[in-house]
Amino acid sequence: MIVPMKKFYLIVLQRDRENLPERLRNLGVAHVEELRGIGEKYQGLEREKAEAESVYFLLQNYVDKKSKPSKEDTSISLKYEEYKDVRDIIREISAAKQRLDLLEDRSIDLKREINRVESWGEVSMAMLEQIIDGVGLTLRFFEAPLKELATLPKETEYIRISAPKGRCRIGLILHEGEETPELPPSFLEFLPPEIPLSQMRQEIASIDSQKQQILREFRENSANLSLIKKYLHKLNSSIILERLRSGMPQKESLAYMKGYVPARDCEKFKKAAAKYGWAIAFDDPIEEDQPPTLVENPPAVRIIQPVFEFLGTVPNYWEYDISSWFLIFFSIFFAMIFGDASYGAIIVLATIASIIAGKRKGKPIGDAQKLFLLLGSTTVIWGALTATWFGIAFDSLPRLLQNISIPSINGQSPDSENNIKVICFSIGLIQLSIAHLKNLKRDFPDLKFLSQAGSLLLLLGMFNAALNLVIDATRFPITNWAIVCIAVGFFLVFIFGNWNGKLGSSLLESLKNIIPTFLGTVSVFADIVSYIRLWAVGLAGLALAQTVNGMAGGLLSGPSKFIIDLILKFIIAAVILVAAHALNFLLTVLSVIVHGIRLNMLEFSGHLGMEWSGYKYDPLKEDEDLSAS
Repeated sequence: MIVPMKKFYLIVLQRDRENLPERLRNLGVAHVEELRGIGEKYQGLEREKAEAESVYFLLQNYVDKKSKPSKEDTSISLKYEEYKDVRDIIREISAAKQRLDLLEDRSIDLKREINRVESWGEVSMAMLEQIIDGVGLTLRFFEAPLKELATLPKETEYIRISAPKGRCRIGLILHEGEETPELPPSFLEFLPPEIPLSQMRQEIASIDSQKQQILREFRENSANLSLIKKYLHKLNSSIILERLRSGMPQKESLAYMKGYVPARDCEKFKKAAAKYGWAIAFDDPIEEDQPPTLVENPPAVRIIQPVFEFLGTVPNYWEYDISSWFLIFFSIFFAMIFGDASYGAIIVLATIASIIAGKRKGKPIGDAQKLFLLLGSTTVIWGALTATWFGIAFDSLPRLLQNISIPSINGQSPDSENNIKVICFSIGLIQLSIAHLKNLKRDFPDLKFLSQAGSLLLLLGMFNAALNLVIDATRFPITNWAIVCIAVGFFLVFIFGNWNGKLGSSLLESLKNIIPTFLGTVSVFADIVSYIRLWAVGLAGLALAQTVNGMAGGLLSGPSKFIIDLILKFIIAAVILVAAHALNFLLTVLSVIVHGIRLNMLEFSGHLGMEWSGYKYDPLKEDEDLSAS
């Protein structure tokens, strides 16, 4: 269920502002509305966090993958000496990273300069200055294609310099005050480097050595990642508190804030307010408010929570908690999409193995493990009823497995596929009807509930239409009651879908929306038919399994002249079976994510009117460990 919330308004004196965040965190129930932190202290914490995160992600790249990982410390406590050490480590690594960047930039510049001047040999500005020092001369160098040498003016005096094939290089010796003669555009001036080629190469070697030293420093400090993670956690906590402390609105000698608290914890909050001298008031949220959502369910239902966490979805506070219905139908969808009892047995056995391994380490059974036990078990049941075991033909199954199956859906009846389609449509009818029954209960006694009654009638009528149009028109003819359901259902949805208490304005609004209402009626048919994907995806997995079995069987059925041939065939067949069934298993997992979750999140939620636009209740509190960080 979604836990009821109360909106709170908290007023404190300015002198209590400093201690308020810590006291609220110790209280552990106040979800404070987002505030904008200000001030130098807050900005400094943000800068520290950015630097620490940069170092943390940098060092992750230098963890020794070959070394045996040590057990991660998930406690959040950071001793004073550790706190001091980790700050020093972060500063040192950050400074080393800056040095490394500078070294890499210098190395790139030197290599680019070497490529430019390498063919000119050991030359530099310093060497040229030594040569012409005190004689009043200037040397300038130019390079051009060899054929351009003839274009030089005849009066130009120059010195030919050794050049690569097809190129010419010249040096001009200019007296002090003499201007450089005008040369053809093809002659490009060569500027000697600041240092000679050999010195540049020595500097690159020195840079490489320094870089290796810095990288060794990174590898050594990667052992401190857990400390840095603790420090980041402490920084995040400090930032949250400082954002609250500095961002609280104030007026004269008072500061104030607002937020939400579970209704059951109001008394606890009142006692804390009385103890510390705060002024506190509570109020019920109104529809314009967007309180956070806290979902709490009994252990049997809570096992579906890992799916919601995987999807990152949270219902709006004003919406439904459909955890129980989601769990029931997701289990059915999972079983029908996987379809194979053997795959279900693998899931069950793998989950049991993980539970045993966890028990040896002292870990309790997690919700995800309980969920997989349920999903695997439902898959075994459905696969047994349909006689689907690794895609093996019915006649090849043991008598016991044949007997526990249901003849109408085990593939032996000519109507087996159609019967499974009927089951799919029936599941769709039941699930979507539950959605409108919940809405009907919500809207009653407002006359708007009649719109939900109309939707129920539309579902019944469209269910008959789906059976007729998709499965078998002879077996499922369109009945008079189905036509009446569709007609009456459309009428009720049209009249009461926009009901506001006044017949005239409600009808006017319905007339404005007649096209969406009509399209919504058609979509009811599409939503029911959408459940056929349970049969179609399951059939695709079965077909792949049967194809693989046929390939392996054909390989083994051929004659073998030597025993080695038979052994080789067995090995190849085993590899084909294991690899192909593993691939089929993985593809089915993807199908569950795409189709099994879609029917709950799109069709079912759509008929409920849910948008999953909520956000999680996140009170100020101390975390127990870093495992979720």
